Amino acid sequence: MKVTPFRIFSLKLAFFSAVLAYLAVDLLVWRGPVWGMLHERGDEVNGDAVARVYGEVLTREELARFEQEQNWQRGRTETPRNERAAMLMEMVRRTLLRIRTRYNDKNLPDLAEEARAELSRLESRAVSAQEFDQWLASQGYTRPGFERQLATAMKSAALLERAVEPFCEVSDADADKHYELLRDQLAIPAHRRVKQIFLASLEKEPQAVENRARDLLQQVQSGNDFALLARNNSEDDATAASDGDLGEIYDTPERILPELPLFGSGALAADEPALVKSRWGWHILLPGPITPARVPSAQECRETLKSAIRSAQRELAVRAFFDAAVREAFSKEHLTIYGE
Repeated sequence: MKVTPFRIFSLKLAFFSAVLAYLAVDLLVWRGPVWGMLHERGDEVNGDAVARVYGEVLTREELARFEQEQNWQRGRTETPRNERAAMLMEMVRRTLLRIRTRYNDKNLPDLAEEARAELSRLESRAVSAQEFDQWLASQGYTRPGFERQLATAMKSAALLERAVEPFCEVSDADADKHYELLRDQLAIPAHRRVKQIFLASLEKEPQAVENRARDLLQQVQSGNDFALLARNNSEDDATAASDGDLGEIYDTPERILPELPLFGSGALAADEPALVKSRWGWHILLPGPITPARVPSAQECRETLKSAIRSAQRELAVRAFFDAAVREAFSKEHLTIYGE
């Protein structure tokens, strides 16, 4: 048989087609020898890997750096032992989100300017630019690299918000239904605004403190400025700086100084200074009028309830998003957890 150039071309085409078909079956269906060669667990053998996410290896060093960043943001020096596994899963979830972001990059906004602004904000928390650069270097970053990471993190956040947004819609009707369920819990107790001048009696001569308290009461009753007297005489530093203002006191069991007669049948009259003794000392009180207890209307509570419902729904949607991403990665054998 005469071998023509066309026949040679046809044989080559058939051969390469067969090779490509085998590779497709090996990599995508069978996960045979070729797939195994491409996914060798070298990092698992040497103990450096803590997880593998879609072929991307997460190392112990990266986990340690991630923990350090998270602890720094939370104002602590190290990760509690009972949170280490959760920290690893958080790193895995962020990696899954980053990988999804990478493949949706063209559909996300350019956040380079926002990343530069955030970099400047973080730098302002350091004593100097040099100290900030040293911190970046200790984390394995350069300024451009860290800025790119910030931009990626912001894009990931934008992708996540876009994914959960449909589940965070709350209508007025939804808020009103929750109002009916929570109506009794939304009651506002009776309350009144109170000012005080406080004189401590502990470890002091009792009669001397009482005499001074009565003198201050007389000055208030004579028309002297209560705020000025509080600033100059009150021994409660927290309220003296604000002219003796205790703020709104609510008629609840856990209110401060419950022994003071602010509510009930024996409540002090409004806008009339009074002298009261507590276990801590003497109080010259100037109480305002009592606002009676009431249940706010559905309309008053609507925006607050909608915000609370939206927040709860978002938390559930975010959790569902990451749970689905983890399940999908596990089911496709693209996620392996080796442990921290």
